[in-house]
Amino acid sequence: MKLANSWVDDVSTTIPSQPFYDEVEELDEVDESKDGCGGVVWQPYVLKKPHTSNKMLHELAREIRGVEEQRGKKLRATQYKTIFDKWGSASRAFLQPDYDYFTGFLAKLHCVTVPKGQSLAAAFERAKRRQPPSKALVITNKDVRLLASLCRELQQMTGDQPFMLHQTSVAKLFSQSQRTISNWILALKTVELLKLAEAAVPNARAARYYFIE
Repeated sequence: MKLANSWVDDVSTTIPSQPFYDEVEELDEVDESKDGCGGVVWQPYVLKKPHTSNKMLHELAREIRGVEEQRGKKLRATQYKTIFDKWGSASRAFLQPDYDYFTGFLAKLHCVTVPKGQSLAAAFERAKRRQPPSKALVITNKDVRLLASLCRELQQMTGDQPFMLHQTSVAKLFSQSQRTISNWILALKTVELLKLAEAAVPNARAARYYFIE
């Protein structure tokens, strides 16, 4: 006991007088200072064609909210502006001059209900508790019926916008291969429960669909 007490006394005398800094928080601040975007990856939402700003700004807003959920705190207004300015500069060729896109972007941030990265798991749990869509009843495979229910949940969350169906993520939910999920999606398209809205872009973006009940 005497030896232990002596060790504790020795340690207490070596505590530095400087204030304590959390290493993780300090690294976060350093990362934020690099581009001012708080870790938000905005590049996938840059416009590639005209008349898509409403949709892509909505997706960018969801991306930001997803990052904020992971961080456990909101970004600063100056960071919103920095993200928007970078996006606007890269999208300039498809933006209308003198139109107030930034105010619309802030409005979309306020209205986001489904942050990126959280929608799929939550929708999957809700789908388990609901009856499958009537069109899916012709399919005997219960997991395919559950996928149909999942698509219905995703469509309800995105409103009149198409929803993203990332096959790798869906495959993990069902503990199946991507090939199997691809076949299930084709089956749902065949019974006219799914309609392709935008094809997948390899290594960039998953396919987007409309659910038709």
